[in-house]
Amino acid sequence: MRAILIRRLATAIPTLLAVILLSFVLMRAAPGSPFDSERPLDPATRAAFAAAYGLDKPLPEQAARYLGGVLTGDFGPSLVYKDFTVGALIGQGLPVSLTLGGLALLLALALGIGAATFAGTHAGGWADRAIMTVATLLTAVPTFVTGPALALVFALWLQVLPVSGLDGAASLVLPVVALALPVAGAIARLARAGLAVALAQDHVLTARARGLAPRTILWRHALRPALVPVVSYLGPAAAGLLTGAVVIETVFGLPGLGRYFVQGALNRDYPLVLGVVILYAGLILLFNLIADLAYGWLDPRVRG
Repeated sequence: MRAILIRRLATAIPTLLAVILLSFVLMRAAPGSPFDSERPLDPATRAAFAAAYGLDKPLPEQAARYLGGVLTGDFGPSLVYKDFTVGALIGQGLPVSLTLGGLALLLALALGIGAATFAGTHAGGWADRAIMTVATLLTAVPTFVTGPALALVFALWLQVLPVSGLDGAASLVLPVVALALPVAGAIARLARAGLAVALAQDHVLTARARGLAPRTILWRHALRPALVPVVSYLGPAAAGLLTGAVVIETVFGLPGLGRYFVQGALNRDYPLVLGVVILYAGLILLFNLIADLAYGWLDPRVRG
């Protein structure tokens, strides 16, 4: 386990540094300026704004100054949201995004593992085939389709849930479900495949020959090894929930990081976009590390 941790940390730091520098260069190379508006600024005013934010310096110097600020936890001021630093904006949006993604992941695990377990106990039957068909369909439909569809049915037609904004727990139901459904489908398929392999192992066949109840065999001998592929998928799944939340937060009007990211990209707010990208990259690396550690705990063969 310690070896896994050391290896991951040794690759995570250069990866994060590469993400910061590449994102910085791409943002500067994008057309447009944070000072563009419907009424063009005169050259003197534009130059004064650029000097105030250090954008008149050579690109390598800007990158070095920005990287030095990031290392001290300073992501700089927002160029669009006046009187706000990027850290303050991230502090406002991060709890919403983490709550949305965390609830979606828990719901996806409950639905996916529950469906796979039920299908595994009815292997080869109509219930098994139906569950796997639905899981495949859920995996294929993206969140930008399920989100508006859920809003149309439950918010506009049935009017049982709010359609946008953050006002109580009810406003999180639709976005959480929209985020969770594709991940639940993938987890169901992985867990069902893992169960099929686990139930065919020799020690499971021996337990069945001794007359153990099917439920006992499932819970005591088959479920833990069946979850190994699910755990290895959780790192990318958690990352996908974070990045997918950008679309869902925009669709449902939630004040999370997705809103700041989209608005920052549209307005060329370089520090805000870079701050969100760095945070996303760090969380993705963290989630993958946690998934690797859990994978090593479930399957000791990968340790060392």
